[in-house]
Amino acid sequence: MDKKKIITAGTWVIGIFGLSQLLRLGSNLVVTRLLEPEMFGLMAIVYVLSQGVYMFSDLGFWAFIVRHKRGTDPSVLNTVWTMQVIRGWIIFLIILLMAALMVVINTRTQIDMGAVYGNNILPYLLIVVAFTAAIQGYKTMAPAIVSRELKRGRLELIDLISQFCGIVVMLVWAWNFPSIWALVSAAVIASIVSLLLTYHFYQYRQKFEWDTTVAKEVYNFGKWIFIATVLTYLAQQGDRLIFASYLSAAEIGVYSIAFMIFSVFNNIIQQLTSKIWFPVLSDVALKKRGQLKDKYYMIRLRQDFIVFFGIGILIAIAPVLIEFLYDERYHGAGSIMKVLSFSLVGLCLSAVGLECLSALSITKIRMKIMLYRALSIFVGLPILFYYYGFLGALWGVVLGNFISLPVQYLEMKKQKIFSLFLELRLIPMVGVGYLFAELILSYTVHI
Repeated sequence: MDKKKIITAGTWVIGIFGLSQLLRLGSNLVVTRLLEPEMFGLMAIVYVLSQGVYMFSDLGFWAFIVRHKRGTDPSVLNTVWTMQVIRGWIIFLIILLMAALMVVINTRTQIDMGAVYGNNILPYLLIVVAFTAAIQGYKTMAPAIVSRELKRGRLELIDLISQFCGIVVMLVWAWNFPSIWALVSAAVIASIVSLLLTYHFYQYRQKFEWDTTVAKEVYNFGKWIFIATVLTYLAQQGDRLIFASYLSAAEIGVYSIAFMIFSVFNNIIQQLTSKIWFPVLSDVALKKRGQLKDKYYMIRLRQDFIVFFGIGILIAIAPVLIEFLYDERYHGAGSIMKVLSFSLVGLCLSAVGLECLSALSITKIRMKIMLYRALSIFVGLPILFYYYGFLGALWGVVLGNFISLPVQYLEMKKQKIFSLFLELRLIPMVGVGYLFAELILSYTVHI
């Protein structure tokens, strides 16, 4: 694939996504001063639950179009789009039923669901946020089509504008009518704007059509992605699902702030991996299979040198960063973020390798990896919480990103795209980054 295209696409993804995260952080700094921590705790659970239903129905539509040889064929696009619309409304109905069940349990039974799950407003928040899934179902297949050629610029701009509109509405609402509905408004407005802009900027249009052959291909391609996505959800969101049973809404709110800052760095890595490296590796796998290993480790060398150094800096400055950005109600998020930052090392050791295997159409391995991670969360966290409290459980979250590495590496070795030395060679950069940051901090304190 053209090197210039890769650099251009990478610049757009990192640049726009980085700006997006700055907007998210800036708006969060403002809104945390207008709203109470309990509201952020509730919204964290709303997004975890709604995202769970969303991920539980993922068949990898985007990846199917990017990977398929006939990905631009109208029949293929129309069928996938039809499946996407149906999926959006199914998600909405499932969350609607979930919310109704919560109302019944809270009003007609004696079951104690805890401070978070038993909150009376939670079901209504879920219903409103669920509407965004139905809206997104009607988005054209343009994002997948243009991603085949790494033309990411306009897509990233659409995401940025949508986010900005949602943030503006949220801040105006929170300023004039401080309530949790200000947080909800951001998601709804952003979804509507994103849908409209996608149709405005791209001429791609789909219609309702059903090709049974294409639908079967989507199912065969996505069935392992579906299972893996379910397990990914449990592995990535399970911590908040479990913590919501042990902690108050305010404590979950503090945890969500730490997780939000941490996820900025986590998401940048994920965005770069899925939107840039997956198409690149897919192109190599299709055209020059013998060069895949070299290409993979060339990508890892360039990415890891910067990222591992940055992780070390983040571990060192996490508490200082939180204290600088937030008032005393949220200072506990600093020590939480410091621990969570270690999990980024595990992410870097696995993310690009997983996309490399996906480029070879080996999607079943993702399911196995996420199964190990999910088990480590749902089995390990309650045990660690019981014996070592919240801090012990927090280290359990970090361990989840490392526990599945042997499974992935065995599959990569089987495909002849693995070298243990090349995988681990730049981990010392974490220590270098940490020492560098500590030196700067100590110098600053003395001044």
